[in-house]
Amino acid sequence: MKRSWFGRCMAVVLGCATALSATACNNVGGDSDNTVTFYHYAMTNTLNAQLEQKLAAFTEETGIAVKHVSVSKDNYNATISTKIGGRKKDIDVLYLDQPLLAQYANSNLLYNLDDYITESQLDAETVEGSTDGSFLFNKNAFNDSAWETAVYNGSAYAIPLTMNTSVFYYNTATVKAALGLSSDSAAVEAVEAIETWDDLKAFAARVNGLGTDYALFGGMSSGGYMGWYSQVFVAAAGGTMYDATSGTVLPDDDGSVTRAFEMIKYLYDNSPESLYNSNTGFKGTASSPAGSVIFSLADSSAIKDLNVSYTTFGAIPIPGESEQIGSKSNIGGENLVITQKSEKKEQALRLIKYLVSEDCAAMFQQCTNNFSAVDKYAKVETFSSDVDSSVYKMYDVVKQSLENAQVRPVVAGWLQVNDNGIPTHLKKYIDGDYTEVSEALAAIRAYAATQLK
Repeated sequence: MKRSWFGRCMAVVLGCATALSATACNNVGGDSDNTVTFYHYAMTNTLNAQLEQKLAAFTEETGIAVKHVSVSKDNYNATISTKIGGRKKDIDVLYLDQPLLAQYANSNLLYNLDDYITESQLDAETVEGSTDGSFLFNKNAFNDSAWETAVYNGSAYAIPLTMNTSVFYYNTATVKAALGLSSDSAAVEAVEAIETWDDLKAFAARVNGLGTDYALFGGMSSGGYMGWYSQVFVAAAGGTMYDATSGTVLPDDDGSVTRAFEMIKYLYDNSPESLYNSNTGFKGTASSPAGSVIFSLADSSAIKDLNVSYTTFGAIPIPGESEQIGSKSNIGGENLVITQKSEKKEQALRLIKYLVSEDCAAMFQQCTNNFSAVDKYAKVETFSSDVDSSVYKMYDVVKQSLENAQVRPVVAGWLQVNDNGIPTHLKKYIDGDYTEVSEALAAIRAYAATQLK
């Protein structure tokens, strides 16, 4: 599977090395008494130069200096978890992966933002407050699901920055070859007719050599990815990952989770690992564009890799179990938070206001390959201006799917359940170590009981 979210932007390119092995820092402005420290993922040279220019403009306008510290994505969460709980007050604003919010908010490490939130009918992401120069973040300007990721126990602890979701990507050349079709248009028509699980199974029945020459899909990776992607199928069956009232993980009274896990196993049973891990894999090659994998379940970060000259790719929303449920997906992305220890919360709020503004939206979208969490800035045109191109069409499917994206449970300890409990025992069911879904669910719930707070 593809590396998530900011993975395409990860080169540590800033100058000022620190004691952190993969960090670099810059100070835009001057006065240390009025300097906000901002931690973020490392960017490419080009995007870092843009960030430098924008922060300089922010400093010129506000008088607030910004020291920004870039950390590689691979090291980011470990670095932040060490520093945010330490004694030093050296982080004011930081990127925070959505599922970490509950963990940190539960530990009283994040600043409660309830006093700075409003609901306005305006489409602006911030509106004027009741006193001169004050402002409030407008909840209604943000994608609904993205906003849900920022709320823990009824209080807002973050402002959403970017968002992505999962869709089914397909290789047109592979579909044409696997179904024995004569044209690309016929291949696209065959795939775009898939709206339900039954449609998907009927499509699979038409594949010549399914399970021998072709894999139906490219898997769900492992660890946190498998946990995150499993939500797609649970939601598509009408289920939920967590019932807050009863505290039940993967409640299955209606059989929705059982059906979801069975669907996942069906996909794997028709997708030999030897095929989707082969050299041709999903993308194929210039000499043989028809790869061995028909569908790839991935988020928007995959699209840049699918812009190649030797074949075309497309995307469809993830099918729902039925037409009544319709397509469902999941949500990922990044939020901006202020640490509880910060002694410059007013300055930090003004920096966040700037970072989610139109001035910065395109830059963060280009870096992350995600959409802005502010609805009016989430534009496909940021990535492609050619409405007839496959790239534009794939981003457009992602954008549409974000309207039905389901939020991971915002509960302390869920990250461990997502990264360890679900993938470990779902994989055992897929591999046949568990013969019934109920065995996997019992094991997941037992693990969750040791993690959730």
